[in-house]
Amino acid sequence: MEDIRKILFATDFSAISAKAQDYALFLRDKLGCELEIVHVFDPDTFNMPTPYYFMPGVETWLDDHITTMKKKGREALDEISATTGDCPTTFLEGKTGSALCEFANEHKFDMIVMGTHGHTGFNRLILGSVAEYVVRHAHCSVLTIKPNET
Repeated sequence: MEDIRKILFATDFSAISAKAQDYALFLRDKLGCELEIVHVFDPDTFNMPTPYYFMPGVETWLDDHITTMKKKGREALDEISATTGDCPTTFLEGKTGSALCEFANEHKFDMIVMGTHGHTGFNRLILGSVAEYVVRHAHCSVLTIKPNET
C-alpha cells in the first residue's frame, strides 16, 4: 500500500460518484497520499441528428447549452473540492474513458477511484461503460464502486 502516493477521483456528479468520493477520501486519509478530483466533459453527448442542424438557431442554442454545462461542471468541482479540504481539481474535455486514462498516465497517478452504474447486457453493449474502459486501459490500479443493490 505504500506504493499508492497519488489518487485520482473521477466524478460525474452522480450519487454513485458521491459514494466513490467517500472511498477516495478514506484512502487519502488512511494512506496519507495526494488526492485530485477530475471531471470529464464529453461534448459528443450533445450531438444531434443531422436534421436538427437545419433548424434556425439550433447552433446558437447548442453552443449556449454546452457553455452553461461546462460552467456548471466547473462550479460543481469547486464545491466538491471545498468539502474535501480543497483538493486540486481538473476539468477535462473529451471522450471520458480515454481522457481519464491519459490524464492519470501523464500525471503518474497510482490509483483511480470512480463509480460505475453497472450497466449490463444490451445497455452496456449500446452505451459502453466508462468504468470498464478505464479498468481495461489505465496504467494504474482502478477501484470501482458499485451502486447499492435495491
